[in-house]
Amino acid sequence: MSDILRRYREPIVDSLQRAAPAQGPLAPLIRYPLGLAGADGEPSPGVGGKLLRPSLACLTCEALGGASEGVLPLATALELVHVFSLVHDDIQDGDELRRGRATAWKVFGTEQAINAGDALLVLALQTAQQAPLVEDLVHRALEALLVGTQRMIEGQVLDLKLQRAGGDTEAYLEMARLKTGALLGCSLELGALAAGEVVLAAAHRRAGEELGLAFQIQDDMLGLWGDPELTGKPVGSDLEEGKLTYPLALAAAEDPQLWQRCRQIPVRKEQVLRRLEELAVRSRCRSEVKRRLEAARGELAPLPWQDDCRRAFAQLTAALAAREA
Repeated sequence: MSDILRRYREPIVDSLQRAAPAQGPLAPLIRYPLGLAGADGEPSPGVGGKLLRPSLACLTCEALGGASEGVLPLATALELVHVFSLVHDDIQDGDELRRGRATAWKVFGTEQAINAGDALLVLALQTAQQAPLVEDLVHRALEALLVGTQRMIEGQVLDLKLQRAGGDTEAYLEMARLKTGALLGCSLELGALAAGEVVLAAAHRRAGEELGLAFQIQDDMLGLWGDPELTGKPVGSDLEEGKLTYPLALAAAEDPQLWQRCRQIPVRKEQVLRRLEELAVRSRCRSEVKRRLEAARGELAPLPWQDDCRRAFAQLTAALAAREA
C-alpha cells in the first residue's frame, strides 16, 4: 500500500514473533490469529494484514525525532489489541474468513477463540509495559492504550446496536470514531509519547481519529462496490449481512424506507445498489473520505514533524483513499 507500511513491517513482525509465546496452551491460540502459525501450530507463511496501526506509531515517533527502540513495544501492543478485537468481532459477526484464512473461532471453536482474544489483550498490556522509556512515559502510554481500547470496545457495542436498530449518519460516525478511530488515534498518540512529546499527544490522537473515520468509510465503500478478487468478498456483501454502513446511513437520510428494504430477507441487492447510485452515494462517500483525510493532515500541519515523515504520511493517506482491498 505504501512505503511506510513496508518500511516498518519487518521490525514489527520480528517484535510480534518475540512477544508471542512459543510453548504452552496459549501459544497456538495467540500465534494463529496473528498469522505466525497455522491451524496445526506449525509456522505459517507470515503475518497478514497491513500493520497500519503499529506502522503509524513508528512513523509518528520517527517524525518527532524519537528512537525506534522506545516505540516498538508500544506499536506491537497496538497490533495485539487490534487482533484481539478482530478475533472477538468475528465471533460476534459470525464471519468465517479473516485475511484469507479461517477465523479463530472456526479453527478452535467459539469458547477457545474467546480465550484467544483475552490472551491477546493481556499480552498487549504486558508488551507495552516493556517499553524502554522513563517510568512516567510508560504510565502515560499504558493509560492511552487502555483508554483507546475501552473506546474501541464502546464502538463495537454501538455498532451492534446500530445493526439492529439502524441510525443516521451522526450516530454512525460517532460509532466509527470509537470503533475504528480510537485505536488509530491511539497509534499516533503512542508515537508522540514514545518521542517524549506529551504536550502534543492529544493533537496526534485527534489526527488519528479523523484518519480512522476516513478508513472506515472507505472500508464501507469496498463492502458495497469493491472488486471481489481484491476484497475476497462478493459485491454488496455488507448488504447480504444486513450491516448498517456509512453509505446506507447516508442514503437512508433521504430515503427512510431504504434501511427497511435492506433488512428484508433475502435482500434485493441490485435494487438497493441502484438506489444508492441514484442518490450519488458513492461520490458523496468519496468526498467525505477526502474531507476526513484533510482534517487529519490539518491536525498535524502545525506540529514539528520532519519533512520526509510528513511527505510519507501524505503518501499513506493518499493510498488509503485509493485502496481497493
